[in-house]
Amino acid sequence: MKGRFERFHPLVSFLFYAGAISLLILMLHPIFLGAALIVILMINIIHDQLKGLRSWYIFIISTFLLMLITNPLFNERGRHLLFEINEHRVTLEAVLYGGMNAASIIGIIALFISYNVIMTPNKLLFLFAKILPQFAVLLMLTLRFIPLMRRRMEEISIVQRSKGNSVNQGKWKTKIKIGMLYVQTLLTYSLEEAIQTADSMNARGYGQGRRSSYEYFKFKKTDFLSISYLVVLFSIILFGRFSGFGVLTIYPMMEAWQFSNMDTLAFLCYFMFLSFPLIVEVGGMVRWRLLN
Repeated sequence: MKGRFERFHPLVSFLFYAGAISLLILMLHPIFLGAALIVILMINIIHDQLKGLRSWYIFIISTFLLMLITNPLFNERGRHLLFEINEHRVTLEAVLYGGMNAASIIGIIALFISYNVIMTPNKLLFLFAKILPQFAVLLMLTLRFIPLMRRRMEEISIVQRSKGNSVNQGKWKTKIKIGMLYVQTLLTYSLEEAIQTADSMNARGYGQGRRSSYEYFKFKKTDFLSISYLVVLFSIILFGRFSGFGVLTIYPMMEAWQFSNMDTLAFLCYFMFLSFPLIVEVGGMVRWRLLN
């Protein structure tokens, strides 16, 4: 059964994800990012019970640790010394800056996982196919590229293991040879399917004139109210951000973490913007229980 957020007009969902990703990049503050990660985790729980995040948890953890460690290794700037390793200074500022960037990247990855659940190819084509058909196809193929490659690689791995070829057994030279065989098969498989897709779309005249949509999405009053809600909150947050609020300055001197009144307002709007899917889903559940 579709959730209430999933039943919104595609424009509402697209604006939410585009705005949320923009805010994760702009609002580099530990408190903002910490709250964002909690909200995004809850969104993924509601949308797919963390199925998508579970399949990416190794990549997410390794990315976070890599970014957290890399910045202090190459950056010694900062006044708050934590410790020294062979005369290399590891400062609080370097660790904090690396952690904020890592949290921002992880939040974006988690949002894209939720995006793939909500924004189906039909919705994406509905939004852009009429005005930018080539862009719509390119964007759709780009967003589904990594999960599609993962599924194909799993299929190839199963077939190759049935033939006795596994990258988990044998010497390193043998593993590399078998791994290259996997990649060669994957590329061949992908290119053949790309040619078939291109021929099929060309035969159907895609991009050569006006086209009808496979699924029709009607713009309703609730969609208009939702877009107004998102636009107003996003505008307030942007005004605060470009006025110097909602971001923690690290260099050349780390500023205090205390919130001003404008920081608090920006944080509340930021939290309400990211919590939009949660508000919609929880509100739908409460309404359903009251009516039943």
